This record gives sequence, C-alpha cells and structure tokens, in this order.
Amino acid sequence: MLENTIFKRIDTLKEYYVKVLADMVSIPTVVPPGDHYKEFIDYARGVLKEIGLDTSVVEVSRNCLEKYIPEMKDYPRYIIIGRWGKGKGPVLHFNGHYDVVPPGTGWKTDPFKPTIINGKLYGRGASDMKGGIVSMLTAIKAIIDSEVEINGTIEISMTPDEEIGGMCGAKYMLEEKITEPDYCIIAEPSGYDRVWIGHKGVVWGEVAVYGKTAHASTPWLGINAFEKMVGLAKKMISTLKPRIESKITRYETDVPEGRKATIVLGSIVKGGVKINVVPDKVLFQFDRRVLPEEDFEEVIKDIENVIEDAKKEDPELQAELKILFKAKPAAISPQAKIALVLKDAVKEVIGREPRLTLSTGFLDARFFVEKNVETLTYGPGDLSQAHVANEYIELNKIPMTSKVYALTILKLLGMK
Repeated sequence: MLENTIFKRIDTLKEYYVKVLADMVSIPTVVPPGDHYKEFIDYARGVLKEIGLDTSVVEVSRNCLEKYIPEMKDYPRYIIIGRWGKGKGPVLHFNGHYDVVPPGTGWKTDPFKPTIINGKLYGRGASDMKGGIVSMLTAIKAIIDSEVEINGTIEISMTPDEEIGGMCGAKYMLEEKITEPDYCIIAEPSGYDRVWIGHKGVVWGEVAVYGKTAHASTPWLGINAFEKMVGLAKKMISTLKPRIESKITRYETDVPEGRKATIVLGSIVKGGVKINVVPDKVLFQFDRRVLPEEDFEEVIKDIENVIEDAKKEDPELQAELKILFKAKPAAISPQAKIALVLKDAVKEVIGREPRLTLSTGFLDARFFVEKNVETLTYGPGDLSQAHVANEYIELNKIPMTSKVYALTILKLLGMK
C-alpha cells in the first residue's frame, strides 16, 4: 500500500528531522520583541526549497505593525509559505508559528543550544511549536519523495507573533489572502493522542479605580482608592464570578473543569505612590475566558453592568473599564470532514481513537475559522511543556505525528 511506502520513508528521516528541529530551536525567535525572525525565515526558505516546494516570503506591512504592535514596529515580521500540487482540487494548509516566548530562568541546559537526553530534545520552542513545524515538514517531504500524486494542493506556512496574539502573523496572512485554503491543520502542542477542534476566546481587561489623595496622617481628607477597589472586587467575586462559572460548553475539554467559562481577577494589581499617602488610583487586571456558545459583546457588557451597579451602591466609587485585548472563541463541528479524516488517521497510526476537545487557551485557529476554513489543531508536543523551563519534546512523537499528517493528506486529497 502507498501509505506503507510513505510510513517507511518517514522512518528513514530521523537524522533529517532531528537536525532541522535542532537548527530551528537554535535560532532564538523570541517575542517580544521579535528577534532573529529574518534569520529563521532564511533558514526555512532553504528547507522548503530542498523538499521541493514552491516558496514565497511576504514581509508584513509597516501599517500592520504600527496598528497592532507599535512598540515593536522596528522589528520586521515575515511570513513564509510553501506549496506543492497542481492547483486543482482542495487546498490543505499546514500552519505553525515560529516565534517563542522568552526562556526565563530555571534551565538546566542552554535554551537555545538544543540538547538530547533520553530521547528528548530540550530547548525553547521544541514543543511549542517548532517540533510541530518539523513534523509537518517531515510528512510533506515523505509525500513528495514517494512521488505521490494528489487531487489538490498542499501548503505549509510559518507565521510570527502567535505568542502575542497573531495579529501580524496568521491574521495578516489571511486578511491579505496570501492563502485561501479549504482545510487547515495547526501543529500546536495538543498531544499526539488529542485533537483540538477549537478553543476558548479571551478578554483581557483593566479596571481603574480613582480616589482622592491625602496625607496618611489625615486620611479623612482623602478617598482611599484601594478600599474602593476592594469593595468593587468583592462584588465582582461574589456576583459576577459565580454567574460566569455557571456557563458550561457543550464541547469536551481536556479536563472537566475546562468546560466552564472562567474569570481570573487581580492577575495584575497596581496602585499608590508612597507609603504615607492615601492612594488616589488603584487598578487591577483580569482574564476572562469565553466559550464558543457565548456572545462576545455580551461578555463585555456583563462586566460593565457589574461596575455600574457597584457605582449605584457607592456614589463615591469612580471606576473605568478598559479592554486591553480580545480574541474570539472558535470551534468546528466534530462531524466536519477534516475532523473525521484526521480522527481516523490518528486512530490508524496510534491504535486508538483520539479525544476531540476544546483548548482552554486561544490559538491562531480562530483566524482560519473566521474565514470559514475547516481548522483543527494537532501536534506532537505536549501542552505541559509550553512556556516552561527545560521545555522538551519526545523525539519519537515527531514521526508518529508525521504519519498522521501524511495519512490525512492521502485520505483528504486522494490519489490519481
């Protein structure tokens, strides 16, 4: 069978995928601010061309940078895309982000000098998500090396800035119609036995509470913004939080608790100017996770209403809500064609049916779903390794995932 030929080819590519992954992890594409992006793109271009893909690089416009990330506008962003096929039939798009979060502290090895220990490659981005990118490349290489003919086009893109919202990455790519696929698989670290059919959305907000400054020895002359903030926060905890957490998604999640809508209050708290001064301004931030079934604007309105109710109860309360960032939830039906095909492919490769779940974090998948692209997230990394010290990927998961991708290509695009 053709799939056996392709699987055997993947099994011969260990030296290839280990080297490419090590090379990619060695390039510190850290965001913020967006370091070494051009170096990564130059390397990736060579990899795509060596595989046999038609390759193009797009520099993100200055206008996009100034609109969404003005503090990083002097760091260019690039999108690279490779294509293979004859242009007829559906387009199956593979996507991965090449940016990584800062390494932080606590590493036992250099985060940008990949180290292999007991079958695991350690380094920042190994799991989230350069390992996923390499799995996609390995699958596509095996398909092309095996001289498979397909009814359609395979694409692979590498985009920046997912870790800061993706506005100048995947969103830009789709808004500018650099690609217009029918199906998309994103290689985020879902785990080899789990498929994310969507993700929650998020609202990040900030509530500023104002008072009146005074000397701490005469506090009756001022209005303590901290005390007012505590009163407002208490109301939000007692009324808003339970109402939010009573909302349950119909989708399965990785753990039962993940099915709830959530809000984290006080993730950042700032205020005051000096120990002996009555604080005249205190602010706190919050993270609100939004279910696919929720109305996004109603989510924000609900928070506004609680603040207004608190003002009615305390005429001295002055508070303002500012929305810092928002990302809509996204999900496709478990019965969508891409979901059924990928599920069957995973089952055939690993020997059991994968769980189809909703990710509690938000992903670039939303940009594809908004364009009516059937989109799933499936990759070799493990979410527990994302953003942590001593991040690693189990190298044996890369060919396993590559076989799933290759089989999906065969099942979805068919053969002539």
